[in-house]
Amino acid sequence: MSDAKWTRNDDWVGSAIEDSFVMVNIGNGAYVSLNETAHAIWNALEVPSTQDEITASLTAQFAVAPDACAAAVQRTLAEMEVQQLARAG
Repeated sequence: MSDAKWTRNDDWVGSAIEDSFVMVNIGNGAYVSLNETAHAIWNALEVPSTQDEITASLTAQFAVAPDACAAAVQRTLAEMEVQQLARAG
C-alpha cells in the first residue's frame, strides 16, 4: 500500500438525505450522492489519512473482513479521485 495521505477537496459540502449523503461542489455546481461506504470514507478524510488508516478505521466501525474493506476503500478512493472529491498527495 502507498503511504500517500488522502485529503478532501474542500470545494464540496454535503448533507444527509434519507439513506444517502448528497454533496455539491460549491465551485462548479456538480453534485454526487455517497453511499454508506463512501460517506464513511469521506468522514475518515476529515484529517489527511493513508489508505491503510482509512481501512483500519472502517474495519473498527463495521463488521467487515479486512481484505474486503481494503478492496472497497481502494475502489472508492479511486472513484473519489475521478470525481475530484479527494486526492492523494
